[in-house]
Amino acid sequence: MKNYIVLFILCLATSLFAQKKKNGTIYIEHPLIETVEKFNTAFTTGDIETLTSLLSADFQWRTTNVRTPRTRNQLFNRSSYLSENVINFSIKHWGNSYPDVLEYAQDDLVDVKTYEWLTGYDKNTGVKLNMPRYATFRFDKDGKIRGLWVNDDQLLWQKAYDAYDTRKNGVVYKDHPFIAKVRLIIAAMQEMDIEKVRSLYSENTQFYDVMNSGEFEFKSLDEEMEDLKAAFDAYEIMNIQEIGYPDAIDYEGSQMSIISWWKMRIKNRKSGNISTVMQHIQHTLNDEGEIIREDYYYNPAQFPN
Repeated sequence: MKNYIVLFILCLATSLFAQKKKNGTIYIEHPLIETVEKFNTAFTTGDIETLTSLLSADFQWRTTNVRTPRTRNQLFNRSSYLSENVINFSIKHWGNSYPDVLEYAQDDLVDVKTYEWLTGYDKNTGVKLNMPRYATFRFDKDGKIRGLWVNDDQLLWQKAYDAYDTRKNGVVYKDHPFIAKVRLIIAAMQEMDIEKVRSLYSENTQFYDVMNSGEFEFKSLDEEMEDLKAAFDAYEIMNIQEIGYPDAIDYEGSQMSIISWWKMRIKNRKSGNISTVMQHIQHTLNDEGEIIREDYYYNPAQFPN
């Protein structure tokens, strides 16, 4: 029985190895890589003459969001538009990556697969293009580019296209019930009443100090109240004045934000010096009107010594 098992394993291994069949060669260096470089340079500079010389007459290209193949003329139009409207338009190798050239023996075709990074910014809208780009160039037997498949950031391209239009993304309110909570917080701040200030936030509120926090470095309600108490011990708030009025922005598909601007007269308890501190605050509220996040900005250098 043992011999039968060994024989079965040997047959299975032989069968698996027999399923392997070589159909070409992969190259790290190849003359067609230079052709791809010429294509990228011509495409980003709008050199239609060079593009014409590199493409076959039946050239087609595709992107991940369009099933119908596009023509040479559509590629020429895209090159002309992007080269004229995108500042510092560039397609370069991505990091330490390099193209792979695949020669298929059975089909007499050659593919060059590239790993690139596309950059630039639209001179009309300011939208920044900064995305990875994976592209496959298929060559015919005459060394002409017959096909191109591009996989890049279609969401970013859509953002760039949308920036040309005027689009509404919610409603801005000058007066709104949620604004009252923000004004009550500021009133409690001027009273320097820690408990009253705390009561106006939800327990899971996150705080972000723009000038003094790292990226995504939020403080909890307890931490924020401890910092506020230390500030009250060192400074006296003499007055807080509303600048203009808060804006309540009800974004489409998102939570409401209250944006406000304040001018504070602050006194240093130790020195008696007084100065004006400007502060900008953004509060995010959930559907129930609870504050779930506060982002604030002020210049610490404005505080009195």
